[in-house]
Amino acid sequence: MRYRIFFLFVQVVLCCSINAQKTQEQAYVLADSLRANGLVAQVSMQQVNTKKEAKASLKVADVALFVEADKKEQDVLFSFPEGATVITKGIDVSEEGKHSLEWEHAFPADKPVQLYIATASDSAGNFTLYSGYAYLPEVNKWKLIGTCKVNGKWGALKSASSFTANLKKQPSALLVQQVWVQRGNGSFKELSATAAKAPVLAPFSNIDSLQQVKIDEEIIQQAIASGKTDAKNKAVDVYYSIVKEGTGRAVAVTDTVTVFYKGYLFSDDSVFDQTKEKPATFPLNRLIRGWQLALPYCKVGGKIKIVIPSGLAYSIRTRSPKIPPNSILVFEIEVVDAKPQQ
Repeated sequence: MRYRIFFLFVQVVLCCSINAQKTQEQAYVLADSLRANGLVAQVSMQQVNTKKEAKASLKVADVALFVEADKKEQDVLFSFPEGATVITKGIDVSEEGKHSLEWEHAFPADKPVQLYIATASDSAGNFTLYSGYAYLPEVNKWKLIGTCKVNGKWGALKSASSFTANLKKQPSALLVQQVWVQRGNGSFKELSATAAKAPVLAPFSNIDSLQQVKIDEEIIQQAIASGKTDAKNKAVDVYYSIVKEGTGRAVAVTDTVTVFYKGYLFSDDSVFDQTKEKPATFPLNRLIRGWQLALPYCKVGGKIKIVIPSGLAYSIRTRSPKIPPNSILVFEIEVVDAKPQQ
C-alpha cells in the first residue's frame, strides 16, 4: 500500500513538472532624474500549442499590462488595483471583473508586439492616470486597451518590472526582448541594454480611429439636438459658434496668434487649462488640428467656441491627467492679435 501511494505521488509530481510554467521576472529601478512616466516592452510571440497559457507582462506600481496566449486564443489584459476607476476603454474591450480589462486579438506569430503603459499624474488632485496600449505590427497602429484613475498616487515612476510565464515544453513562447522607459521630455531610454532602436509612438496611429470618429460625431449631434451645446456650425469635423464678431482681419493658419482661452472636457465641463491675467502667444500651425481648422473662422478681436472631436485633439494619447484618451474637447477662445509668421 505504501509503495502504491508513493508511485501515485511520483506520477503527480512528474505530471506537474511536465506542465509547470517556467517564470522569469526582471525588476527595474528608475532614477529620479529620468522623470519616468511610461514603459514600453517588445514581446516576441510564438504559436502556443497547449491549453495552458503563456504570459508576458509589464508592471508599474500596481498596474499591469500583459499578453496571454494559449492554443485557442490570444488576449491583452490591463489590470489595476482595487479602488481604481475605469476612465475609458478601447472599442471592443470588455471588463473582466472589477479590476481588469480584456481585448481578444490574434497576433501574427512572426512579428513582435509592443506593450505600452503611459501615465499622467496630478499633484494637486493627488491621482494618476494609467493607460495601457498594444501595438499591432500587422497594421502599424496602436490599440488603446483602457485608462484607469488611481487616487492617492502621483509623481514620476520609481520602479517597474517585466515578467514572463512559459510552459516548459515551449520556454520561449512569449519573451520580453527589449524594455524602454519614457522620460518626462518624451524621449526613451533602454533598460534592457540590447541596443535596439527606440520605439516611435505616432500620436494618431490608432486602429479604432474611424470608429471613434463615428462615436464622437454621434455624441456631439445628440448634444446639439438636446441644447447642451450651441456650437452648431461645422468646419470639416470641428464644430464652432461665433460668440463675438471681430473687427480685424480673419486669422490664418500660418499666423502667430495671441489669445485668451479656456479649455474643458465636453463630457463634464471640467476645465483642464486656461489663461488668466495675460494672453498666450503661439504659432497656430503648431497646435492641435482642431484649433487650426476652426480658428480661421474668427477675426481678430472676436471670440469663438469650438468643439473638437478626440481624433483632432489628442486622440488615444494620455496627454495630461485632466485629459483622458478619446476626450472631446471644448475651447472658448478670444483672439487678441494675429500676425503673419516671418
